[in-house]
Amino acid sequence: MRYFEEYCEVHLEPNIAPFTWVFRSDEKICIKFGISLSKDPDCGQIAYELNDGQGYCDSGRITAHTEGIVENGFKMFSLTLPPISSGGGYRYSLGYVDMLGSEHTSVRSRFLLVCDKSPRSMAEIQSVFLGFVNNQPLYGPIPRVEMTSSPEDWDARLFYSIIIDRFARSDNSDRTDLGAVRYNPSDPYASHGGTIRGVTEQIEYLKSLGIRAIILSPVYVNAADGYHGYHPIHLLMVDPRLGTLMCLRELVAKAHEADIAVILDVVNNHITDSINWEQYGGPTGGEFKYLQGDDTTVMPFPIEARNTSLFHGPEYTDMVNQRLFGFLEDWRTETSYVRELLIGHLKYWIAETDIDGFRYDSARHVGVDFWKPCVEEISRYTTYLGKKQFLQIAEHAGSTHEELIAYNDAKFSNMIDYPTYYTAVKYSLADQSWLGGLADYFCGILAPSHSYYAGWRNNIMFLENQDTTRIFHEFLSRIPSQDDARVYLHFALACLILGPQIPSIYQGTEQEFSGALGMHQRENTGEWIGHDCYVREDMFENPACVWQFGPINRKSFQPYNKNHPTFILIQQLAEIRFQNKLIQSGTRTLLSSRKNGLWCVLIHSMAVDQPLFIAMNLGPRPVFEQALKIPNLYGEFSGVDLLIATSGGAFHLVEDGMRVRLAPFTFVLGRLLRDDNKS
Repeated sequence: MRYFEEYCEVHLEPNIAPFTWVFRSDEKICIKFGISLSKDPDCGQIAYELNDGQGYCDSGRITAHTEGIVENGFKMFSLTLPPISSGGGYRYSLGYVDMLGSEHTSVRSRFLLVCDKSPRSMAEIQSVFLGFVNNQPLYGPIPRVEMTSSPEDWDARLFYSIIIDRFARSDNSDRTDLGAVRYNPSDPYASHGGTIRGVTEQIEYLKSLGIRAIILSPVYVNAADGYHGYHPIHLLMVDPRLGTLMCLRELVAKAHEADIAVILDVVNNHITDSINWEQYGGPTGGEFKYLQGDDTTVMPFPIEARNTSLFHGPEYTDMVNQRLFGFLEDWRTETSYVRELLIGHLKYWIAETDIDGFRYDSARHVGVDFWKPCVEEISRYTTYLGKKQFLQIAEHAGSTHEELIAYNDAKFSNMIDYPTYYTAVKYSLADQSWLGGLADYFCGILAPSHSYYAGWRNNIMFLENQDTTRIFHEFLSRIPSQDDARVYLHFALACLILGPQIPSIYQGTEQEFSGALGMHQRENTGEWIGHDCYVREDMFENPACVWQFGPINRKSFQPYNKNHPTFILIQQLAEIRFQNKLIQSGTRTLLSSRKNGLWCVLIHSMAVDQPLFIAMNLGPRPVFEQALKIPNLYGEFSGVDLLIATSGGAFHLVEDGMRVRLAPFTFVLGRLLRDDNKS
């Protein structure tokens, strides 16, 4: 029995709320509780809010039945909540009516979810023998939806990273305050109401931008502070504030119709803060906080996760076996049981949704001894499903190539390239050679001497993401003029999207979002720590939340503006990359780099007759050059077809060479034409 205020509740009995907090629509949702006799209760009540999967909402009070018994000075009551046939859930509080007819309600609330589609146990996911792949037997779930073959042109595609809660609200009546996550549009640390259906409704926007692959933030049911999806409490269910499993299927299907691949972010490293370990007041080996009476927590799903021996305690301090940030419960991924559980949950999401890849969060905090069998097994499973190019992207935030290459044995198809980001962007900004690192990246100069398993070019390169300060903020902090800062931004985007690696942008880049990492003060200690909520700005209009940086959510901000100059530039760059194989595979040769800031680059290949010529001005003054000779060994050319020019610039062939005219900090690219390909 759990006691609080003037109430007690039965909280450890199976199949009774709140111990069980996920129900089927055909199951009785029973609640048993007591009211202190000192309060003279006449009858017990439940105050509730109900939301179903069709957008129906209701609230009210339900009178409980008197159990006719007294326990420890409490009069006991019970009730069964009305069923919800189409999925959804309740938020409820205990209450009562006293002998004078006055109603009372507890300030504490509970939530319950109703879902027929999601398993509560790994045992509910039917794993069958599928055959032999790579001469080994393969087991896994039979797909519930039709499988789509993987794209074969990943390196030609522009990726786009999405935090679902902050990307788009749905035009329909999705209830976004359902579940554990706090909903407060004015609070940058809480949920703001973005949904999976909202993403679906913006597929045309993404297609117009030139996006051909999206990376979705995790869709798991999350704890109260997990608006972003990285604090899971149920690994097999879509958080109802985001939508349903059917919503996710619809998103994938509509994205595929638009030739947009869908990559799902998944968490194999941890679950949310759930356990009291011995040094924090728990018994030897730890105990789940819920069992100790903490009403801010719930027992995790799947049911197989309800064993503290499956997690590392706080005594572990190394990179792999420690609690992430000191509070997220770290899976013992070195054990075969945990490996099978986590790999099984990955197969579940593939079979249910037809996704095209995974982004593995916190990859460096999980050992290679887990990743090697995981990547291999997922590859075998997706090969069987016809997804032979299924992406398995590791988010390893190491600052050196050596740190990432140490994971080569895992055989990830891609790595998110933090070392190249730090060199091309972060370190360059610190040294105030703001564009030199980006130009080096574009030329391929930053490629490491040691090889990645899948090759350096298959790494994912970025200028900003959900964990870094916005690149536009970096430029604005150095160049107060927004128009001048945009010139730098456009140069950087050209280097990224036309660069040698697979490019990825982050939601809001195209609208010049300019958030920066902020500071957050811990309530208990007063300690100031870095916080990332200010780089998770809402794409939709939300005047309730005032961001500390940038023009976001002001009246001048137009959501999803397709006429924004940066949107238009990205659109053009994405199309050029997609249409020109040379950008993905050609050799990049630096023809010249002059003191006045002029760099000239050739992208060429024996297999392609028309190389690409790039001129860049990294200096603060205009450049006008004539007779820039292209060495004869690359051939003779009769003209140049200008493909893109950022912020002013041009070039054309003359009799004795190339004439270039460039404004400061601009980037120009064209296709060289031979005699039989005159423009």
